[in-house]
Parts: sequence; structure tokens; C-alpha cells
Amino acid sequence: MWWLLPYIALIINIFIIWFMPKRLTNQEIYVTWFIIALINLSSDVVLSLYYKLYELAKPGIQLRVHIIELTLAASYGIIYLNFMPQKLLKFVLYTVIWVAFSLFFESVLVHFKFINYTGWKLLYSVPYYIFAFLFLRWHIHYIRIANKVK
Repeated sequence: MWWLLPYIALIINIFIIWFMPKRLTNQEIYVTWFIIALINLSSDVVLSLYYKLYELAKPGIQLRVHIIELTLAASYGIIYLNFMPQKLLKFVLYTVIWVAFSLFFESVLVHFKFINYTGWKLLYSVPYYIFAFLFLRWHIHYIRIANKVK
């Protein structure tokens, strides 16, 4: 049952988000969730469906996978941003830990055959995750600046 693992992770993340001390506003969570979901879905469409570098679960589009695409990465992104330190050195260490965790989690998803590489390699994910976490730092900064301007 490949599909249980990402759903278990999603349920855990939702509990963490629900009970964590919030450093993000509801608006920041809402906007960030949809931005991450859009980027994740777009990346999977290009890399999986167009370039066929990996398959999620089985070939083709499945509702179970689509739900995970729209929620799991976004839930991790909210947790990442909520606890992200502001000081540069702490941020770098924090991000390195999150990149390592992301690679570990991806390898677990590969092991349980939720992700099936057909041309992708785990190391290709390193720059993707680094860029994603740097983007999230910029993203939250941009939202906060934009809200101050109003």
C-alpha cells in the first residue's frame, strides 16, 4: 500500500501545523500553501508527465496522488517557514537539515515505490530543495514587506 505513507505524513503534518505555536499569520499560511501547491504541481507536471523522469505511484494521473501533490509539500513548507530562524548562520544550518530531511523522505518514498525514478536521481533533488527553501525565505519576506506597504 504505497499510498499510505504520504497520507500518514500529511496527517502528522496537519497535527503539527494545528498545534504549533504560530509565527505565521493566517494570511501567510493561506498564500504560502497555495504557492507551494502550485509550484509542486507544476514541477511534477513538467518533470513527471512531460519529461517522464519519474512516476508518482503508477503511470498516469491518479486522484490519490493529486491530493498529495497539493497538500504534502505545502504542509512541510508551512512547518519549515513557521520555525525558520532569521539570523543567517542559523538559517543556513536549519536549511541544510531540511534539505537532508527532504532527501531522506524522498528516498523513503522511493523505497516504498510511491516515487519511481525513470531518469531522475536522488542527487538531482538537492538543488531543487535548496532553491525551494531559499524561495520560501524570499517569499515570506516579500509577503511581509507587501503587507507593510498597504
